[in-house]
Amino acid sequence: MRGIGTVTNVLTIVGGTLLGLIVGRYISERIRLTVEQAVGMTTLVLGIATAAKTDNIVFPLVSVVLGGIIGESLRVEDRFESLGNWVRRKVEVKSQSGWMSRSSLATLHPRFVEGFVTATLLFSIGPMSILGSIDDGLGRGAQILIVKAALDGLVSILFAATMGWGVAISAVIVGIYQGLMTLGASGLDAILTDRMVHEMSATGGIMILGIALRFMEVKPIRVGSLLPGLFVAPVLVALFAR
Repeated sequence: MRGIGTVTNVLTIVGGTLLGLIVGRYISERIRLTVEQAVGMTTLVLGIATAAKTDNIVFPLVSVVLGGIIGESLRVEDRFESLGNWVRRKVEVKSQSGWMSRSSLATLHPRFVEGFVTATLLFSIGPMSILGSIDDGLGRGAQILIVKAALDGLVSILFAATMGWGVAISAVIVGIYQGLMTLGASGLDAILTDRMVHEMSATGGIMILGIALRFMEVKPIRVGSLLPGLFVAPVLVALFAR
């Protein structure tokens, strides 16, 4: 069944968030801070390791720079935050009148929007999203997305414990993003070469590094505005790679 990988991914993110919210209620602030630092450092290592796989650092470098210019021109980061704030307002209204008002999980975390933006970026950037969606769409199987779903579910638990259930809303974006790639798999498979995907992955690694720095509050990197770099990378490879 095509699309099962994305459906599984969405469910693990939501399920992981719910588990993280339950666990997070019993975690002290000291433990919460330590867990947050551990997740941040692991994300940092993941970003460095992914970016280091590039065959030519010029491709991800130029992709991030041009992507940042395009992203800031289109105000991508601001739009992500606006979407997060819009969801927050809607949830606040529901929590004040309705079944959510009776739930202890209805309380919004101060980092609700950050949780939504950070989780969305991390779960959407990377080769597993692209390759997994293409394989799923072409009927080759959903193994890659199933593995990604398991990883995202684990990260969702940790993120939700520190940033609240804005993390769960990222599942909507992931579902749309991977779903569209699954539907357009035949076209993407015909366009993207192994080298293109390779450099897109390295470009995503730099963005993951930015997410880690942002998550640990080292530097407020506007990773959302760098996202167009993922589309710039394959174009540069097509034009200049030999």
